[in-house]
Amino acid sequence: MNNTATHHFSMGDCHATGGDIILVTGKNGCGKSLWLQRMAGLEPFPAGIAADIDGTPLQSWPVRMLFDQWPAMWLGQSVHDEMTFGLGRQPEPAEIMKTLADWGLQEGITARTPPSTLNRLQSVRLILASMNMAGPVLALLDNPTDNLSHDDAADLISDIAGWARKSKTIVVVACNRWQDWQVEATQQWHIHCSDELPQLRGHA
Repeated sequence: MNNTATHHFSMGDCHATGGDIILVTGKNGCGKSLWLQRMAGLEPFPAGIAADIDGTPLQSWPVRMLFDQWPAMWLGQSVHDEMTFGLGRQPEPAEIMKTLADWGLQEGITARTPPSTLNRLQSVRLILASMNMAGPVLALLDNPTDNLSHDDAADLISDIAGWARKSKTIVVVACNRWQDWQVEATQQWHIHCSDELPQLRGHA
């Protein structure tokens, strides 16, 4: 279940509060994905830079990441496997189906559906549904709307924003199509290079 407490994220001069959607911008190759991977604990931060939530090191908190990879790298052979991988508990089937429905995946998709049969939009929604089940404090999304139509991207962004507000999840999005996110983003962090902290470009 989602953690509905309000948490506070800090990384240098960059700060966020539960429910915020932070848009990470910068030129191609500037290091947007690398900064997400650092926040996910997959890559080290540059010397002298660290991140925390509520004053506690980031690695102490539940963090989930959607990677910029298509086809997606699936964790199991079925939707059920994907939804429960690393969850630490065995949810009831009704909870899984409700979460899938909340993310627009109820039609023609069951717990037994192989993830490899899903299209790009369905795949992103499934990964988001599995994040929802895990209840992260920080969700990192790398190019989630790339290769989607404008209408599909707008619907997905609206659903992500609703989830962030309801669950108090801090969502950090790196996206080449940054204009898609301007309506929902609460602040923008701009990256000049991979070795420098993102610069706050303003709040919504």
